Amino acid sequence: MEQSLDRSPHTLAQLARRAGISEGRARALATATPSGLPRPDGADADGRPLWSAATIDAWCARTGRKVSEDSLWLFRAPPAAGPAPELQRRIVTLPGSYRDQAFYVIVWDTEHGHLIYLQPLDDTGGAHKDWLAKAAAELIHPRWWADAVVVMPQEKSLSYLSSIHDLPETASVYRLFDRYHQTDPDPDEAPGVFGGLRRWISRTGPSLAGPRPISPADADTKWKGQMDLTAIAAVVGRPIPLWVNDTATTDNAQQTLSYDRTFITPDTVTQWPAAQERLARALQVGMAEEFPAAFAALAADAAEGLREIRAAHEHLADTGPGWYLVCRPARPAPSFEVEQLITAAQPVTDPDQVSAELTRLRAIEGELDLDDPRGEVYEEAITLLAWQLRTMAKQAGRIRDSHAYVPVADDGLLRFTGPWQGPVVEAWRKTLTPVPDPAAALRLRRVQRLIADYPADGLQNIYRDSEGRYILVTRLSSGQDHSLAEWPAGLQVTAHWTDKTVIAGDDELGSTTTLLALTPTSEGRMRIDPVPMLPHMGSDAFAYGYGGGTPSTTYRALLRCALGDTTELPWSVILHGRRGSDDTPASQLWTAISTTKGPLRLSWPQLKLWARADKNHTTT
Repeated sequence: MEQSLDRSPHTLAQLARRAGISEGRARALATATPSGLPRPDGADADGRPLWSAATIDAWCARTGRKVSEDSLWLFRAPPAAGPAPELQRRIVTLPGSYRDQAFYVIVWDTEHGHLIYLQPLDDTGGAHKDWLAKAAAELIHPRWWADAVVVMPQEKSLSYLSSIHDLPETASVYRLFDRYHQTDPDPDEAPGVFGGLRRWISRTGPSLAGPRPISPADADTKWKGQMDLTAIAAVVGRPIPLWVNDTATTDNAQQTLSYDRTFITPDTVTQWPAAQERLARALQVGMAEEFPAAFAALAADAAEGLREIRAAHEHLADTGPGWYLVCRPARPAPSFEVEQLITAAQPVTDPDQVSAELTRLRAIEGELDLDDPRGEVYEEAITLLAWQLRTMAKQAGRIRDSHAYVPVADDGLLRFTGPWQGPVVEAWRKTLTPVPDPAAALRLRRVQRLIADYPADGLQNIYRDSEGRYILVTRLSSGQDHSLAEWPAGLQVTAHWTDKTVIAGDDELGSTTTLLALTPTSEGRMRIDPVPMLPHMGSDAFAYGYGGGTPSTTYRALLRCALGDTTELPWSVILHGRRGSDDTPASQLWTAISTTKGPLRLSWPQLKLWARADKNHTTT
């Protein structure tokens, strides 16, 4: 089966020959800042860049250089003498590899072959353009596939972080082919300026290879590069429709079928409508008076967002050479009072005030009902205030690593998922208290955060531990029970650990483990604490028994418990697999985590000795 990307490797010297420039000129372009050459498709064994023929041809077409005569006809076609006939312009649902997909399509009949404009509509399910492009084959008869070219424009952006407004408007270019019947894997590379002889034979006579076998046509595509919309418009003699990200909906496509100019659509693209609504609710619930630092953070964030979105609108024209914008979201239009309020906002710089408000907001927000108007506003403010504290700590030099713990900022509870099996979990369960009113608990925002995307009908039990943290037990489709638990990141719980503490986990399912600290008390009871997770690690589980990434998370978490929050945590011990002079592993702690089979039981005093040894190993 033919690959969908043409990756015939071309060195810099070969690029120069194909592009018709000297090798010296190519080297000068390569060393310019920014590089004047297209982005390489790969590199050879020595790291030297390599380009495919398609990438070189598309670059030549985009920069006005002569294009190789064996390239795709679209890259070589002269400007059209007049508008190309338009065979189709409609909204159509076409079959895909996994699901049907709606498209806005245009089919032009140029003198060189069909040019198919394809714009996916609504939700694409994450499908890449490379996969979607082959749907164009449904729009024309298989006999015309060999000459057809598909173009899929790159949408424009109005996001807060958009910094690419000055880049040219381009489209990804693909060619169609029939995997079963097409004898030439690259028919666009047939001899002649436009492959005209092959084209005439395919239209008027039998195939040179003899009659086709009796089997259905099976379309595939090959990516041929990118091309400016200006150049594509010149070939068809018509302007090309261009979309803003997230505006390509069926409703908007219906409107543009009878409208060839930019129209305004409600803003469902940028974050401004949500930010404006949050500000209105914050004012409604008296946040400016009760939590001035939090309100200032919301207002300052909204003011910055408003400035960025307005700047993005100013940079985004309705039309350009050879293209027009189909529609654009309505520009932000805050009231004079709101704009004046947020423009004057200044974030509070007193870390004590920020910390105090963050702590109070966390205590309130999690206990709010799902329908409480304060909920989403408080949650956003919590995120902003925690970020403020982390930024202050970094500016003051108190942290260097992005994963480092910052007091108060990282004292919010994390979400942990783990198996609900094994002796350790059973011992933990006996210390938990069942929630007397599960229905009421399920109305709380903090509990809903735990459930997230798990089906509610799988919920088996709701518990709370001695510190008031929620633990939910849900049954998976596999029939296994899993916990969804509020989990600490702060090391405060380690103050309760003694020389009798054991760090324990079970691995009965051969996957992740619920890692807990078991400490006998003087009253003859067992105190069981969650082992604190690392903040900002993007992992919500522990594991052991192998040398992968999740066991390394276990190692780092235990190292942090033993050594505290220090900038000298020796991550490199395990990451590089270091060994001692006697060829034994440098880290005994890592050895215990990565090689233990069956139950994991680590003595807290021994663990601290291993951790100190690891620290000494990396500092000597």
